[in-house]
Amino acid sequence: QFLFILGLSVVAFDLSGQTSDKKSARYFGRPLISDSTTTLMIPTLYHSNPFSKDKMAAWGNYYSNIIFYNFKTDSKKKLFEKDTYIADFDDGYYFVQDRPGPKKNISDQYIFYRIFDVDRNKNGHIDSRAPAILYVSDTQGNNVKSLTGADENVVSIELYKKQNFLLAKMQRDIDKNGHFEPIDNDYYYITLDLTTLAFGSKIEVK
Repeated sequence: QFLFILGLSVVAFDLSGQTSDKKSARYFGRPLISDSTTTLMIPTLYHSNPFSKDKMAAWGNYYSNIIFYNFKTDSKKKLFEKDTYIADFDDGYYFVQDRPGPKKNISDQYIFYRIFDVDRNKNGHIDSRAPAILYVSDTQGNNVKSLTGADENVVSIELYKKQNFLLAKMQRDIDKNGHFEPIDNDYYYITLDLTTLAFGSKIEVK
């Protein structure tokens, strides 16, 4: 079991743009082995000040990036050049009684992420009403790309490894106001082939 906790200081800014007396703590999250035989994934996170000029308008801790450490070559790389908001990364990854839990985002070839990186409503922040976009990389953190756009919200993803597909729940912005909220109750499911990364047809109630 790996467990690293490291606090790094970063400077927070208040609404006036001046340096705040308070500093936001930055941490390493709990590392885990991906399905790669060479790579350790180490998430980074920080506690966002909701009154700062940080583009993320988030309360509490959230994952901002992932470091991929190759323990065979003693080399490392970040998933993204700039920090962003990675959702769901911790779900199912924590180790309980030294037994690894299910990796709901990792297939044999790929790692899937729900990323909030688009200010769709142009309010100057990325908040809980922004769209989650489905991203993918290989198990070494290379070849990162988005699979969905900002016009729809990826509510959740679930891997069915034996059946070789990912099931994504999608939400439409039915009132076209740039937000994704509970009132936008137009959802559908769609599958993604884990070999070809091709989407299937939409599964709808209509």
